[in-house]
Amino acid sequence: MKKLYRCKVCGYVLEGTEPPGICPACGVKGKIFEEYESPVSEKRRKMLDLHVHPVAVHLPNAFAACMAAISFFRIVGIIQDLSVFMGMLRAMVLILPFSVVFATMAGIFDGKLRFKRVSTPLLKKKLVLASLFFFLSASLFVIQVFLTLESSTYNIVVLVCSGILLGIAMTLGLIGNKLVDSKVRG
Repeated sequence: MKKLYRCKVCGYVLEGTEPPGICPACGVKGKIFEEYESPVSEKRRKMLDLHVHPVAVHLPNAFAACMAAISFFRIVGIIQDLSVFMGMLRAMVLILPFSVVFATMAGIFDGKLRFKRVSTPLLKKKLVLASLFFFLSASLFVIQVFLTLESSTYNIVVLVCSGILLGIAMTLGLIGNKLVDSKVRG
């Protein structure tokens, strides 16, 4: 029968029939492992172990970083071929708001799994920041679809907005990192 084991050194938890010979996370000998009882139900734990929200936030964060890089390189003249990179940039701007909605929905699902509600102080802060992230990404979408901007102006607007998006993403990540091991019992 499978049990949970936790490394006393680093806190890594794994499931198995016996403790491992060595901790896969920190590398200490397996003798340091102890049996562990999860504070959440097995069903909730299995859903949390899918890490849907942390995975979902990678796409909008990667888009924001790539958008900033392409815009910067275009402004400083490193990228000369406008067609390929502008096509990539425009595609990311169009997809970004939808990826933000998906990541936010995954975050709400994760928050409800962990805390059985999303009205805790840190989750409220994350929702406000996620709303701001969405507003900026939707603004870029609207600018691209409905306004015709000269290429250099467009690149500057995207660079500024994606820089702000990266700052918001880092703040969201720092808050999320504080919550990663938190769960309400039951």
